[in-house]
Amino acid sequence: MRRDSRGTALSTCLNYTVMTKHKPPVPKPGTPEPQTPVQPPDPRPRLRPRWWIYARYLVIGLPVLALGLFAGGALYVFTHSDVFTGSDVVARPTEATRPFAWPLRLSRRVNMLIIGVDVTLDNKRQVVNVARSDTLILISFDPHRNRISGLSIPRDTRAVVPGAGEQKINSSFALGGPSLTVRTVQDLLGVPVHYYVKLGANSFAHIIDAIGGIEVDVERDMKYTDTWAGLYIDLKKGRQILNGEQATHYIRFRRDELGDIGRVARQQKLLLTLFDKLKSPSTVFSAPALLRAFVENTQTNLSMTELITLGMFTSRMEGAELNFRTLPGSFGEIYWEPDAGQIRQALLEMFYGVTPQLLANTGIEVLNASGIPGLGRQTAERLERLGFHIVRVETAGTLLQTTTVIDRSGRSEVAQLLAELLGSKPVTREPGGGADITVVVARDLSGFLRQLTAGRPQPAVPLRARPIRGHQR
Repeated sequence: MRRDSRGTALSTCLNYTVMTKHKPPVPKPGTPEPQTPVQPPDPRPRLRPRWWIYARYLVIGLPVLALGLFAGGALYVFTHSDVFTGSDVVARPTEATRPFAWPLRLSRRVNMLIIGVDVTLDNKRQVVNVARSDTLILISFDPHRNRISGLSIPRDTRAVVPGAGEQKINSSFALGGPSLTVRTVQDLLGVPVHYYVKLGANSFAHIIDAIGGIEVDVERDMKYTDTWAGLYIDLKKGRQILNGEQATHYIRFRRDELGDIGRVARQQKLLLTLFDKLKSPSTVFSAPALLRAFVENTQTNLSMTELITLGMFTSRMEGAELNFRTLPGSFGEIYWEPDAGQIRQALLEMFYGVTPQLLANTGIEVLNASGIPGLGRQTAERLERLGFHIVRVETAGTLLQTTTVIDRSGRSEVAQLLAELLGSKPVTREPGGGADITVVVARDLSGFLRQLTAGRPQPAVPLRARPIRGHQR
């Protein structure tokens, strides 16, 4: 009991001492009380919650936006997947030779002709229903070599227009529309054209505007006024972003030393820039508007899914895999005079990766197994014009239904080239002597050659070999 009372007393004493030691001093009378400094409000606590709110909306909103764009684009594609604006004008490849496969990939080469059409005015400045092709570019998509090649054909190129004789190649559109233009290009170059895209005078501007413009390094000041045609070009030198109208002016300007050839070079430059922009992630957000602009402002025998397939193939290409040239030739009095030998070499190297020397050293024999007199000789003559070395043309002992290419030389690139030029025919490999490659011509080739030389449908009115007059804008 005594110990407890002493402990309690000691504890009380200690507590009193501690309380006394920490007791705040009492201020003297008359001394002002010290003011507690006012700290400025810290803005961070208020900004941090607001920043996190924005970030949360951003994280949630971007996927929703991307999903909405994708869903909208997919809906537009599926509702327009079989849209053709001109499929009855130029025939499409048959189902057996169709170069598109699922899912959205190319299985064979696609040759597509871009036809840019001008506006022609009469003496009263009225638009007449006779338009000429202002731009012709044959673009080849090659899935086996992963390349895109383009050959620009100047508008003043001398060409034989079927039914009209020698003309500037741009008159073929005025005389027979896309069908006659495709036939003329096929005869000039000797390669099949599977699809076409026709652009009107303002189509390119709508497409460029749909992707938000395009950055171009304008190589010189460009100023030109044509009050009659309503054309006013005024571009300054230097790198800049051009809208649709300005981009159209850039590729239409031809008032320089090279004239139309210089304009062709600018078209190629702009196309390469456009292909490069299609690879940009930002273009994904412009895809629905781009597809809509393309469908509404072009005429083509490509479906929507086929267009998307070509776009996806293009987006995977690098700069070294894109190759553009101008049709080899020289200036004449009124024509761009094509050089047949250089054209053949350019086509073989650009489109097929084959040299003329390899063709000259590969012997080709043609056997007619179609039962149609003269079809073997017609096939051999066409191949000879393309640079193939024909060593023999004979009649086969039996009739066949499908044209076949037989390779005995191991030169698969030449055999594949032959098969492709004849309409995607099968290739077989056999050992043995004789010619390096044998082409067994069957009845199915008759329709293919007739399409190349005659085309379908025929123009509605007889063609006359006369120049097309009028002011071209």
